[in-house]
Amino acid sequence: MNTTANPAGTPLEILIVEDSPTQSQQLQHILEQQGFHVMAAANGRLAIEAAQGRKPALIISDVIMPEMDGYELCRHVKSDPSLADIPLILVTTLSDPQDVIRGLECRADNFILKPY
Repeated sequence: MNTTANPAGTPLEILIVEDSPTQSQQLQHILEQQGFHVMAAANGRLAIEAAQGRKPALIISDVIMPEMDGYELCRHVKSDPSLADIPLILVTTLSDPQDVIRGLECRADNFILKPY
């Protein structure tokens, strides 16, 4: 079974939320090489708009971003009944244990440290 496709056989869609164009393109390339379809947003506010317009199978978000950071994005996604079931992974260079705790408090499904 191809795990990068949904039951209809089309590629699963992943939303990347990253304010660095270079890092966004790098992650997009990695995921597309594995057969995923990728959407990108430069901050949490744009990510919410994208997710509401076309619900992704997964959101991978940076933590530190302008306008709306990854923690706030995660809280918003997890409190929205139409988006709450989307797994959300926070990715950051932060390494303080308190940062991981904040990720868990906003109900992130996983927390990955950069570089990945």
